[in-house]
Amino acid sequence: MPAPPEASRTRSDPVGQDEVRQDSPAKTERLVEERISELQAEIDALRRENAELRLAETERRRGEEALRREKEEVGAILSALDTGQSLVEPDMTIVWLNQKTREFFPEYEPVGQKCYRLFEGMSEPCEVCAARTAFATGEVTRIEKYIPHRGRWFGIVAQPVKDASGRVTHALESFTDITEQKQAEAKLRAVMEREHLRATELDATLASIASGVIIYNTTGTIVRMNEAVRKMIDRASVSLDPVHFEERQAVFGVLREDGTPLPLEATPYYRALHGETVQGEEVMVTRLNREPLWVDTSAAPIRDAAGAVVGAIAILTDVTERKRVQEALRHHTEELTRLHRELETANREANLYLDILTHDIGNTENVSNLYADLLIESLEGEAAGYVKKLQRSVRKSIEILGTVSTIRRIYEASPDLKETDLDVAIRGAIEGFPTGAIYHNGACHQVLADDLLPEVFNNLIGNAIKHGGPDVRIAIRVEECDDEVRISVEDTGRGVPDEDKKAIFHRYEQQKRGVGEGLGLYLVQILVERYGGRVWADDRVPGTPGEGAAFRFTLKKA
Repeated sequence: MPAPPEASRTRSDPVGQDEVRQDSPAKTERLVEERISELQAEIDALRRENAELRLAETERRRGEEALRREKEEVGAILSALDTGQSLVEPDMTIVWLNQKTREFFPEYEPVGQKCYRLFEGMSEPCEVCAARTAFATGEVTRIEKYIPHRGRWFGIVAQPVKDASGRVTHALESFTDITEQKQAEAKLRAVMEREHLRATELDATLASIASGVIIYNTTGTIVRMNEAVRKMIDRASVSLDPVHFEERQAVFGVLREDGTPLPLEATPYYRALHGETVQGEEVMVTRLNREPLWVDTSAAPIRDAAGAVVGAIAILTDVTERKRVQEALRHHTEELTRLHRELETANREANLYLDILTHDIGNTENVSNLYADLLIESLEGEAAGYVKKLQRSVRKSIEILGTVSTIRRIYEASPDLKETDLDVAIRGAIEGFPTGAIYHNGACHQVLADDLLPEVFNNLIGNAIKHGGPDVRIAIRVEECDDEVRISVEDTGRGVPDEDKKAIFHRYEQQKRGVGEGLGLYLVQILVERYGGRVWADDRVPGTPGEGAAFRFTLKKA
């Protein structure tokens, strides 16, 4: 477009400006096109920037969704634990706790209180504190502690929570009431994850758990497992996706207790993904070229805030050793049962032989005693003395058989204790001895015993006469001691040396005695213990064994 005439007249053109202005329409068009190109480039740049912003917003939303799912997984893990959880600051102020902990304090709000005041009713920090140790060392601390304020035992685990620089900022305390089972199996412990420490802290937490932990997504794919699981499957190189379930079964099969394969739909994690909670089901895991593994399995669904299942968690505990022990005990029990049957058979046979022996020897001894009486009547002098000694030996044999039969009756029959008149038992025993040198204080008591009680006095009186000689004097004294009575059978014989006072009741262990000696005192011991009492040898005069013996025993009052 040509310039206005006025402009031509008022401006000079010393260097040929007019020629340029004659070309200005083309230049102007070119400038416009360039400007349009620049604007188009700016528009394209703005479009690209807008697309990048939309992509960034999409990624941000995806990250937020992933973080939300991560929080839900952590929450589900903590909910699956039967442990209390509390998060404390370095000054022991509680800043967070889970629902299990709140159940201990339904009457007020624990957040903001000092943990030692809330849990232990103390005004100062505890001397033994897992959280303080975790703050000081930066390491996980485990203790078992009795809390008098609660009257309970607790297992406490304090987990340091660190920031990006490694500084411990909080301690997460997990506590479990172990009053009823202090040596219980290792419990699943987890730490509360801070929101900005997501997957790495969760993996660290799972790695610290002794039991195996597996987390599944909604398709059944394993999204996280701890080191314990990898050890169980022996780090088998196989896909963990459920699509390859058959391939996985070939590498490490999962069997029921009866040995039949466990199909996919019966596995605990599959059932948990369908809303079922599985508790303590035992399965056997077979591994290539390795010993089978017994695992106690529990599984639970992971739900979002709306209650929808968004995954599942399975907890696996190796119980192989317990299974081995159970199997060994079963075989041991079977062996004991067989031995018991054999012993019963042998016992019946021994009793039969003993019955025959006692009966036949008794008859033979009666005949021998009869002939001895006839010989004594027909002989005189030294020969008659020999026959009398023979007769005493026969009577001693009869006495031994009687004692053995009594001991046998004690072992065969179960105690049937009843109210027994102690004075009657004592006087009945005294009447069986032809001596007037037996004193009894006549105390009357009802005790728990049975019809064999007179045997105790028969043996103790007979023992005193046998070892004390014809001039021995015997005293039977009875005195009360709370819910018992104490009986003493004292004699003026040669007494019992201190070194023999315990051994004298032991069957066949007395030295320098003949066949059958010691059975009487052994019979006394087992009868007194049968009645719930105790028996011991003492000095008639304390500290002077040579002044005579005193056999003392206790019986329970009826």
